[in-house]
Amino acid sequence: MLALLRGDTAARPRFDPELAGGLRAWLEDAAYDVVAKRGEHAPPLFLGPSQLLGLPAGWRDNEGLADELILSRLAHALFGQLVHEGEIGDPLRDALDALRASGAEALVGHVESLPAAARAALSETMASHAANMKEVVPRFAPGWMPRTNDRVAIPLAGGRVMLHGSFDLLVGLPQPGTASLCALGLSTSGPWARERRSLHYLALLETLRSGTPPFRLALLESATGRYGVEDVREEHLRAIASHLCAWLATGPHG
Repeated sequence: MLALLRGDTAARPRFDPELAGGLRAWLEDAAYDVVAKRGEHAPPLFLGPSQLLGLPAGWRDNEGLADELILSRLAHALFGQLVHEGEIGDPLRDALDALRASGAEALVGHVESLPAAARAALSETMASHAANMKEVVPRFAPGWMPRTNDRVAIPLAGGRVMLHGSFDLLVGLPQPGTASLCALGLSTSGPWARERRSLHYLALLETLRSGTPPFRLALLESATGRYGVEDVREEHLRAIASHLCAWLATGPHG
């Protein structure tokens, strides 16, 4: 995966410098239309993958303790440890320690209160996910500037509409005019097409944040070890922006 993410550093793509501004103007128009419908005094509208891409409620927001959400939070905690420390000891214990340190006491308490058989099964599952991650995730040199859980928030319509999301892993530093970042998303349960679209959404947010898209995206499915790598193209960004505008025009806005 490291070779695929790195690519040919001499052939990094350059994007139209007006691309980010055009995408923002398109989204601003749609956002102001929503503000006009909701009224000036309506609370801000926060839009992330859960609302826009059909992810289960609370998937990235720690709402509830559904089995899939628990597995996702544990796997992402392990992924962060692997990226930053390069090793995993006892997968379930390490994941719980990381979540406890991050303040997720409710989730940790729930897992620790599971019956012995259920906790043993979860430990076995986490060991399988950890083995798949270790097989694929490279050790990143410090110069790659790897950062996990990199949060992005893009205000539209004067902050009355907020697009937000979080990169599971972002490496590299933005360079004016040249795509220089690559991102990796971790999926525990798919579907693949939905998770890939979520990465396109995050690529759009990065384009709006820094003015240049990431040049490459990778998706890793920790349950199977399957992964895919693709270049970011303008049509990806325009397609997801079009989807956002359509959602703003027709979606439930409270």
